[in-house]
Amino acid sequence: MGPLYLFVAYDALTWIWCLCVISGVYPSFLPAYLFEDKISGTFGGWVLFTFVWGYMAGVSGLAGHELIHKHEAWHKGLGMFTYSKMLYSHFLLEHGSGHHRNVATPEDSATARLGETFYAFVLRSVVGGHLNTWHREVSLIKLKHEGESVSSLRMLLKNRMT
Repeated sequence: MGPLYLFVAYDALTWIWCLCVISGVYPSFLPAYLFEDKISGTFGGWVLFTFVWGYMAGVSGLAGHELIHKHEAWHKGLGMFTYSKMLYSHFLLEHGSGHHRNVATPEDSATARLGETFYAFVLRSVVGGHLNTWHREVSLIKLKHEGESVSSLRMLLKNRMT
């Protein structure tokens, strides 16, 4: 098993551990001291905990990006798993069909504009990526069911973003 897969496994276990520490709920068959919150009670501990968890999410995003570019479906699934923890599971659809197709054009929400602030770009990229993917999915569903009455429920159920 290569380093990329080991990282994804380690990251998943770390997320589960963090959620257990934060919630105070953990598996009873494991020793309680593994889940004691020793640092997040202080401001410095909270900042450290948040930074490390955020850093791991960022590196996990890089791993997921590499995995979704592979051809096998299980790689793409594993890549999507890394993004689903960050509520960014539309990334597979947006990255290939949106960003790669429209890179560096006004239609690409993942390309920063000249002079755009970091915060404005992040907001536009996240919201735009979700909206672009949703609209592309609706268009595909309408194209597949041309001539049929496509109900809102069918749109919702067939849309890969839901």
